[in-house]
Amino acid sequence: MIRLLRSRLGDRRMRAAGRLLDRHTGPEDLLDQAVPSLDEEAMFEMERLWTLTGAVAGDPRIRAAIEDDLARFQRPPMRRFAPIAAALALSLTGIASLAWFGGGTPHIAAAPAPGVSTAVGQRKRMTLADATSVSLDTDSEIAVSMDEKARNVMLRRGRAYFKVTKDPHRPFIVSAGDKRIRAVGTAFEVRIDKGEVIVTVTEGTVEVTERNPGRTVANAARISAGTQLVTQRDNDWSIRHIDAAQSTTWLIGRLSFVDEPLAKAVDEMNRYSRQKLAFRDGRAPDERILGVFRAGDTLALAQAIELNGFAHIIEVTPDRILVAAD
Repeated sequence: MIRLLRSRLGDRRMRAAGRLLDRHTGPEDLLDQAVPSLDEEAMFEMERLWTLTGAVAGDPRIRAAIEDDLARFQRPPMRRFAPIAAALALSLTGIASLAWFGGGTPHIAAAPAPGVSTAVGQRKRMTLADATSVSLDTDSEIAVSMDEKARNVMLRRGRAYFKVTKDPHRPFIVSAGDKRIRAVGTAFEVRIDKGEVIVTVTEGTVEVTERNPGRTVANAARISAGTQLVTQRDNDWSIRHIDAAQSTTWLIGRLSFVDEPLAKAVDEMNRYSRQKLAFRDGRAPDERILGVFRAGDTLALAQAIELNGFAHIIEVTPDRILVAAD
């Protein structure tokens, strides 16, 4: 039975890979072909890997390493594999390779209860009563309320990703603090982070409004796929274009950092683990990092920091990895 399940999973991934290749290289009419739901989910994850690998491999440091390797090792039969090898060598030092990720299958279940939460390092995926799919990130909590007029979700903390089932008669509304995100049928992420509410749209369009009686002017925004809205407590809103696939890699248990400040990468990684990465003097070096890491693998990040010469590991305990800048 186990062998049969693995075979079916492998077949699904092979079909997803083929369809994704057709989507990027084949005729445009292939985009309109119907895809079975399970295959669509596999394509969704593979699309993220495709985009993420391209982003990492296109970095100037990766290209420089490729050119250096080709200059030193003249092996024509292997040359076509050099870009992939160099990209993985630089960006995934001490990290699991880009593949179909294991490390625990997300929980999938109906969610009739009004409240659902996750612990540190845990992710959950569930299906609501209207068939909307919800993925909860580490240390997150939502409350769900649905009736014949509306579908309401309150994000109490953390981050959640919603793939909303279309229902024009019942809008899907997510509340996060004093912000309301309204959608009918689309896919988007909402995050509460240090007083900010961040909305990232991967499909369709959502409307974001705020309900704060203490302000004379209320903000509102309409954002579409490939954009991200950041709202702050001081009424400052900003919208930017993002790589939606890269920004939502947490859905498949990976954290992607493409030229990110090291301090930001450490803070993000620490959210997923009880073993926190810390610097001895309390400050991370003013460096930037490029890599793909398994969410919560603070040791891999510490080793990458050490191998890049930013700092060295001086203590490892079950609760902390202490590093010191060189």
